[in-house]
Amino acid sequence: MLLKTLFPIFLICLNSAFSVAVAAEKRNQLEELLIWKMSDELKLNTSDEKKFTEIVRDINKRKAQFSQELQASVDKMNKATTAKSKDEELTRYRKSLQSYGRMNEEEFDKLKPLLGPERMVQYLQIKQDLTNRIKTMLANPEATPGKAAKPLPSPKLIEEK
Repeated sequence: MLLKTLFPIFLICLNSAFSVAVAAEKRNQLEELLIWKMSDELKLNTSDEKKFTEIVRDINKRKAQFSQELQASVDKMNKATTAKSKDEELTRYRKSLQSYGRMNEEEFDKLKPLLGPERMVQYLQIKQDLTNRIKTMLANPEATPGKAAKPLPSPKLIEEK
């Protein structure tokens, strides 16, 4: 009897854990695609590509952490029962929001010396274009672009010696 009761709960937990793992894997795939595309477009040498990859991964990891903190804070606010506890949580939320916002400045400050002015402008243009495309696809997934999108070329394999 206990097994019949716990088994559905176990399946729900397993499904949730699997969904989180799949979402993380998709995020990692998108991150790798972004890094590869940026490295290719910016024509980074092996050394610069390695530094670029480390910076982008670190920034994205920390942004994800702050995003989780913001979500957890909103959840705590919804569960708060007193005005004082809600106000305290709002203060924590604001601090997390400020930290999240500073990540964009940190990204800029770390990448500009690596890329230089010309490639930094190119990086920001590409990033803005990709962001707009993603927003458009999310807002209207059925819409087809006015022109057919070109398939991405195969990634180049770079070996360090």
